[in-house]
Amino acid sequence: MLRLELQSAKAEQATLEKQIGNFEAQVDALLGSLLDQLTGLNIETQSLDEQLRHIREQRLFGPELMNYLDGAPLPSRPVNLDDLPPAGLASKNTRGATADAQPVFQPSPLPEIKTLYRRLARRYHPDLARNDSDRTQANEQMKEVNQAYQAGNLKALMKLAGMDIPFGMDMQATRPSASQLTKQPLTELEKVERELQEARQNIRRLSNLPIVKLSLDVKLARHQGRDLLMEMAAELQYKVRRKIAERDFLKAQINAYKD
Repeated sequence: MLRLELQSAKAEQATLEKQIGNFEAQVDALLGSLLDQLTGLNIETQSLDEQLRHIREQRLFGPELMNYLDGAPLPSRPVNLDDLPPAGLASKNTRGATADAQPVFQPSPLPEIKTLYRRLARRYHPDLARNDSDRTQANEQMKEVNQAYQAGNLKALMKLAGMDIPFGMDMQATRPSASQLTKQPLTELEKVERELQEARQNIRRLSNLPIVKLSLDVKLARHQGRDLLMEMAAELQYKVRRKIAERDFLKAQINAYKD
């Protein structure tokens, strides 16, 4: 009976993952380039804003700037969760983290960390949220995704993606305690129960993804004669134009100070 439930849960999870993958591909084809452009502009304007602030401080305090800052570093700007980490940010950590996390048995290749990160960044991108509640959830999830990526933690990214963790990769790196060493191995029934529980948890996690809610909104809008994804594309184009104007304004201010 439990094995039949496990098979049913695994099939439901696989179907849900396929539906999400198909919809994510549709979103990426229509909105992906706009999201990338907006991300690049966010990073660029943040850098220009920092340059402008530094120029103004130099003009205000002159040679006394270092004395003014001594012992009182300027507070860092709040992290913009719309920004992806710069290219290569996790490269120095990825190799070591992946090597440490090699599973004992690896029936299929592990996902490439940058590819998985990009997929999750699309899935939880705040600009894809349709209301404040979903946007808050997406921001929280993106924070976890960014932290895992910066640490080169492939296992954490796989968990966030709802992917099965290969045997051995999920084992603790620390030496097992005496009680763990003496513990009897799991019976076949216990193994099936554990797999069933994990499958149900993955189904719940996948069902609550913002991208799934967006897919439902798209279907509802289609019944109303609207193309929600095209509407979102127009919104993103507007955000891109505003960001370009902000970037150009910051550049003009910096150039004015330099002249």
